[in-house]
Amino acid sequence: MLFVVMYLLWFLFNGRVTMELAIIGFFVCGVLSYFTKKFIREEKKESILKGHVYDFIKYGFVLFLEIIKSNIAVIKLILNPNMDEWHPTFITFTSHLEDERFRVLLANSITLTPGTITVGMEEKEFTVHVLDNREENKIENGVFAQELKKIEGRKKGEN
Repeated sequence: MLFVVMYLLWFLFNGRVTMELAIIGFFVCGVLSYFTKKFIREEKKESILKGHVYDFIKYGFVLFLEIIKSNIAVIKLILNPNMDEWHPTFITFTSHLEDERFRVLLANSITLTPGTITVGMEEKEFTVHVLDNREENKIENGVFAQELKKIEGRKKGEN
């Protein structure tokens, strides 16, 4: 597969197709793909989606709904003429998720919701900037963390 992609890119970048380019490209791409496969061997990790497509579709809907709710909350906060009601702060919390891929998904989900941004993630500890610190508990024990913990638990039960 790597050879085919390289060979197609060879023609794309050359901008023309000739017999000479086809022969040279065949050898260059062959050698490059051989050495790439020989010297760069990545561990094949099990797909995070394997057997859990339904769970991730459900998670996508949950994420979408939380984005909508956060948009409404941020709009209310912005349109409120009383700026004293804003309580921006940094929140640090520890996640109970074991798999790093799920923790990254949690960090990205938090960042996707308006009013929050994940500014740091070290192992299981997250640092999040929020516009309103009254929402602190909603992030640490929020819907995202709960849903991902359920999915992770089902994945562990399989192995």
